[in-house]
Amino acid sequence: MRWMLFLLFVGSVLLGIGLFLLWFTPAATEWGIEGIALVVILITMGVFLLVPAKVYIILKFTKKT
Repeated sequence: MRWMLFLLFVGSVLLGIGLFLLWFTPAATEWGIEGIALVVILITMGVFLLVPAKVYIILKFTKKT
């Protein structure tokens, strides 16, 4: 359970950093393709870690014991 909470936290942080770079810095426009790739990779990895962790936690808490 702690592992999934850790993945949920890491996914949220990566997603937040990616969105911050996209909205509040000129990284995506001034850095060229490297900036766009960095933002896309951060957001993708954040969502990749965030969604399965949420599903696992929801299933764990709604399961009858």
